[in-house]
Amino acid sequence: MSLKRQYVYVVAICLSVIVAGAIIAYNPFQEKGDDNVFKFPSGIPPSLGVGYATSLGEGDVNSIQVSGQGSVSAKATQATLTLGAWTEDPVAAEAVEDNALLMTSIIDAIMGLGIEEDKIKTVTYSVSTNYDWEAKAVTGYRVTNMIQIVVEDIDMVGEVIDAAAVAGANSIQGISFGISDEEAAALANDAYVLALQNAQGKAELIASTLDLEITGVLYVSESYYAPYSPIRSYAEASMDSGFAAPTPIIEGTLSVSVSVQVAFSFQ
Repeated sequence: MSLKRQYVYVVAICLSVIVAGAIIAYNPFQEKGDDNVFKFPSGIPPSLGVGYATSLGEGDVNSIQVSGQGSVSAKATQATLTLGAWTEDPVAAEAVEDNALLMTSIIDAIMGLGIEEDKIKTVTYSVSTNYDWEAKAVTGYRVTNMIQIVVEDIDMVGEVIDAAAVAGANSIQGISFGISDEEAAALANDAYVLALQNAQGKAELIASTLDLEITGVLYVSESYYAPYSPIRSYAEASMDSGFAAPTPIIEGTLSVSVSVQVAFSFQ
């Protein structure tokens, strides 16, 4: 190999060493100010054997996180009745007319007890055929008309049912006992107050036991809310024996339940 060619090889090797050193000295992918950041050795995942703890530096806050529960119950103050009448006739028009006269009598009897018209509404109206499958012919028509009545005085429930029955009602589909919207809202508010008080009591117990001082509330969140559900009692009347509804009995109570999560700061 000539002296000139050896000289070129030496120069090339030197340049390679210089370039490699410059790249190592200057890493464009390293963030500035990152010299003091601890890095795990290559091949060791950060999640392996590593726990997390919050150090108390400037801006950090100690907290006690607790849950609170509250539940409020109340007796039903109103009832909703679903009742009505069905009529049958070989002629559809006659069945419709008979049903209209019967329902007018029923509604008049109910309103005669002081139930206002806006507390009564139609929920079902149908005209169907009675079919004889052996003869393969229509033998008549049935008209069904059901109304829903809101009774705001629980003590009047039996009286309303009796008056409707005397007037010709021959079907009752159900009775539900509940409370007004205003009462439901008041129950929910009371349940929230109890849940917050329950959480506060737990936090104060923890603080006093551990000789800590609660300094404030960091956050409050709702974790569960169960609104009240009406108590329903169904008594389907027999179409063969006429109207036969048992005296409704209210059992149990209506309740609202709430759960909250609260974080208290302490020192």
